Amino acid sequence: MNPYLATKYTVMEGYGHPLFSLVHMATLLFIAVFIIFFLRFYMKCDEKKRSMILKVIAVLLLIDELVKDVNAIITGQWNWNLLPLHLCSVNIFIIFIDAFRPSSYARNYLYAVCIPASISALVFPSWMTSLPYWGLMSMHSWTVHIMLLLYPLLLLGGGFVPSLHCFLTRRVLVPFALFLAFDYFFNYAFNTDFFFLKNGGEDNPLSFFESILPDPLYLMFVIFLLALMVSFMYLIAHLVKKYRKA
Repeated sequence: MNPYLATKYTVMEGYGHPLFSLVHMATLLFIAVFIIFFLRFYMKCDEKKRSMILKVIAVLLLIDELVKDVNAIITGQWNWNLLPLHLCSVNIFIIFIDAFRPSSYARNYLYAVCIPASISALVFPSWMTSLPYWGLMSMHSWTVHIMLLLYPLLLLGGGFVPSLHCFLTRRVLVPFALFLAFDYFFNYAFNTDFFFLKNGGEDNPLSFFESILPDPLYLMFVIFLLALMVSFMYLIAHLVKKYRKA
């Protein structure tokens, strides 16, 4: 198998880079600079251009995900773990819907969930320690998570104001809860680990908690962590709103 086409489930050892290595830190610095400059460019655009930019990002996300699947199928590497059932993968479709039919419910979900999830994935990239940096699947993982972070940040730059009340409605919480429940049972049926509900994954802090907590307590911890994450994001929104009024 060509290592530059391999997934992290089939790649041979020795091609990855350690977390927080020089390569990783340089990549994070590049991402931060790119997002800052793109955000400044976006804020200078009129509404028509902004809408077009959001739609282009949404389409690129779908194409990026499709490239991953086509590569895995053509090279005979496809398995259940590559289904778009991870949190970040689901956000791709929410972004696509919002880009063409803007929704305050979708945007609040993207603010509270997609931003911290994308940042976590970029800070603790599970693909980096196994895949060649310039490999197709590695580039896919980087570019997808950069766009997943960029999209809701552009919404904020365009004037979107997060609302905790909107997030706590059944239009957001019920689909989110159903998605978690589906992932939980799917993981046990097909031996996958979507959303890290079954195991902590590799090279991220969840692996530590998964190693010390039994199954029911680990699942409760993940749910608690999600609630804490959402609370933190809306605390930030509240403090920013309060600061602007002052």
